[in-house]
Amino acid sequence: MIRSDHRNSHFGILIHGGAKTKKIKRSSKRADEISRFLKSSVLDGFNLLKKGSNAVDAVEAAVVNMEDSGVFNAGAGAALTIDRQIEMDASIMDGKDISAGCVGMVQGIRNPIKLARQVIENTNHVMIVSEGALRFAKLLNIDVEKFYPNQKSLAKFNKREKEMNIRSKNNKLLGMPLDHSVGTVGAVAIDREGNVSSAVSTGGTWLKLPGRIGDSAIIGGGFYADNSLGAACATGHGEYIMRLCLCKYACDQMQLNDGALSSKKSIFLLTKRFGKNTGGIITVDTQGRFGIAYNTHSMPVASIKSKDEKIRIVLG
Repeated sequence: MIRSDHRNSHFGILIHGGAKTKKIKRSSKRADEISRFLKSSVLDGFNLLKKGSNAVDAVEAAVVNMEDSGVFNAGAGAALTIDRQIEMDASIMDGKDISAGCVGMVQGIRNPIKLARQVIENTNHVMIVSEGALRFAKLLNIDVEKFYPNQKSLAKFNKREKEMNIRSKNNKLLGMPLDHSVGTVGAVAIDREGNVSSAVSTGGTWLKLPGRIGDSAIIGGGFYADNSLGAACATGHGEYIMRLCLCKYACDQMQLNDGALSSKKSIFLLTKRFGKNTGGIITVDTQGRFGIAYNTHSMPVASIKSKDEKIRIVLG
């Protein structure tokens, strides 16, 4: 009984709204919008934890809210490919048995994170992509619809096209700077039983090549969770994050360090290998201690711990 009370004392959830290469003006409409949805999203996750739900339920609920907001680069706010289409990636992982569900190149699914969860629940696979993901959704009677870019997205597309000189001689896209106004979303959580989980959802890089899959669909790259280590979720330049297996690296660090130091060590490595303005990471260790680190100008985050149930929002 004493052990159970101890476990109940450190559950909580931490979410992020993406690494950004420009500061968020605190008094701006944009800052208010981001803060509002971070608050509602982290509350959705924490309220489930408080009722006794597991960490997987919590991170899924938080990410669903952010996908629906249209404020971040996920779900309703997803970025466009070079041919003005929407292709999304999402993943979720349960630290209890290191089971994971990933979907990539998803079109027409309002909440890709829900589909990723179903990969765990209804298959013996880990990843399903493209047309296969849509067929899987239809088998589960999940609504599939056609997403048409709105005028705001198209205007942003045109601006980004000019900024990145997309029609350059080599047409190389890997050097694209991070988008500074919207970002990939993610969450890590620990529940009453000490189970950890991680979830991530994204529209990918603006003006990416059709068929590109980023770190958000790659276990150990954009996310990882293991009850013996902790959980991590990354955001930023997906190609760099994948090449470093950054979230697995962060979780391995938690064998010796707490969540805070592990996140810092991970971003130190990212910066050392690929420079500044390349990404950020959030972590939670097995004791429920959070970590937040980034080498960009900002990375909006929100968290709640059972210790005081206080919502903490930092725009970076």
